[in-house]
Amino acid sequence: MTKEKIERKIAVIFATDVVGYSKHMEANESETIHNLRACEAILEGLFEKHNGRLFNTGGDSFLAEFPSAVSAVECAVEFQTLVKERNSLEETSVKLEFRVGINSGDVVKEKDNLLGDGVNIAARLEALAQTGGITIAKVIHDFVKGKTAYKFHDLGVQKVKQNEFHAFDLLLEPSQKRKINGTTSKFFMVTAVVSVIALGLVIFWGLFHPILKDQASSDVQLAAVNSSSPVMLVYPFENLSSSEEGENLSTAITESMISSLSRYTGISVLSSSTSLDARSKQLSDALIKKFYNANFVVRGSIQTFSNQSRIQMQLADLSLNKVVWTDKVDFAAEDIFEVQDKIGDKILAHLQIEAVAGSEAKSWASKYGTAERLTLFLNSREEWFKFTADAYENHTNIIKKLEEQLGSSSPVLYNIKGWNLVLKITVGKSTDLAQDTAELIRLANLDIAENNDVTSYNLRALVEFRVGSKDCETSKQYAKKAAELGATADTYIVSGSIWVECGDLKEGTRFFEKALRLQPNDSGWNLTKRLIPMYYLQDDHKKIISLVEPHLDAVDIAPEMLAFYAFAKLQDGDKALALEMLDRAKQLGISKASLQRVIRDQSKTEEFIIKLSELGNIE
Repeated sequence: MTKEKIERKIAVIFATDVVGYSKHMEANESETIHNLRACEAILEGLFEKHNGRLFNTGGDSFLAEFPSAVSAVECAVEFQTLVKERNSLEETSVKLEFRVGINSGDVVKEKDNLLGDGVNIAARLEALAQTGGITIAKVIHDFVKGKTAYKFHDLGVQKVKQNEFHAFDLLLEPSQKRKINGTTSKFFMVTAVVSVIALGLVIFWGLFHPILKDQASSDVQLAAVNSSSPVMLVYPFENLSSSEEGENLSTAITESMISSLSRYTGISVLSSSTSLDARSKQLSDALIKKFYNANFVVRGSIQTFSNQSRIQMQLADLSLNKVVWTDKVDFAAEDIFEVQDKIGDKILAHLQIEAVAGSEAKSWASKYGTAERLTLFLNSREEWFKFTADAYENHTNIIKKLEEQLGSSSPVLYNIKGWNLVLKITVGKSTDLAQDTAELIRLANLDIAENNDVTSYNLRALVEFRVGSKDCETSKQYAKKAAELGATADTYIVSGSIWVECGDLKEGTRFFEKALRLQPNDSGWNLTKRLIPMYYLQDDHKKIISLVEPHLDAVDIAPEMLAFYAFAKLQDGDKALALEMLDRAKQLGISKASLQRVIRDQSKTEEFIIKLSELGNIE
């Protein structure tokens, strides 16, 4: 088989992570996540300011590339300064601290990611750095010396496994001056664990090695207690060979699985550090479910004989307490990229159909032909339901990627292009409403003529109701036709919207309840956010409480859910809890606009906000 050319370049790599993250999570998970988001926003703003590009993140860790050593160092200093200032404020509930490592070296470009020793050593420098400190490679020191006014302290040559690197501390203050032996201490070596590895670099076993991080000073990130997305843990693949090459291959396969599964935004894949934590504790599937709230776990092994390897793997559904998928693959070293993608695609296909999108994903898989295109399509749905201008742009970009593979005039794309125009009009991005409306109706009619399936009539029903005749009976006929072809969650969502806005709130509510039951997972709480206002409009506060209460600890809980829950608890006589919940909703960005998106009626939205005013104002 023809080998693709490997693209290499020299890059300046910036690595940072949170010190003691899991301890913060154990103490106060929600506040830790809120504060991490705030620090991440600071970091992203500085990356933009200093022309940095974030290319990888593991939740509490971030990797970025910079055009120059000076830019990276200036960004690091400014970041540590701003974090220190933030931590000095009384209102900062969780005072997160970071370490930063900076290196320059040869890297391999793999799509948008960067891999190789240049990245590995940056991560090791970060692990070597002090809390609140910055440690840089000698090459960075030589670049910036004389170009900045910062002072540096020479740490000498440090060694981790086969890698040696000369390190310097950037002294933000004199107290940071320290002494480290010429090679990394035995304690550092013993307690280090793998944190980053180059995807697919197993072909070059003699050149690339797993990254080590000091676990004594950087705790493992744990999973969210609750989330709207299924949580998956990839347990480190077991190495059945005795060689170090086999261990490197095992680690690389584990990392590639995490990367491959993370392509789909409908699931939450736990970081490699969490996987390593699970292995260090030798956790059973039951304990993985308990400790990390994982819904699925991938386990596997790899055995290598000369140039041939065998991977055996299984996917366990922890809610069912059974293995739901197994596979075995034999391959040669030069086929590793193809094998990694193949395994990831198989696992994704099962998850997308059985755990997230439901049985309808089978027809989508048939329509789009490949796992890659199915994943793009499902990711487009995740964006569509966000109903924001940014989501419209992301949705449009996904369509462009599909056009590159299927052709811009492919009938397969009529449906997704139609929904793209619905979103464009909904979020106010249309600059020519008449033209976009005409094109939307044209695409909906073409979709029926060409595909004539349930998805075609779902789109046609909503188009008729929103921009066509706007006649309730005509719109309902299209929705009923969709139901005849095999009602899906989308069918019930469209029908529910039409029946509610045509004045039949009870029947519309039943449609949404059916959609929620049919959907294996309510990613982003899209259905829940629409159903709760219907209970509010029918004064059914008990159903609001029963629907929201199980998810109060979810890290991605929607602020609209909290606002309605606060109102329901106020009606229930628990004003103290109602105040607390509305405050959380405000912290998460509740607004009049976001409430109107789910209530779908301006006057009723204003009425709800007035009723909430006893607890506080919403802008």
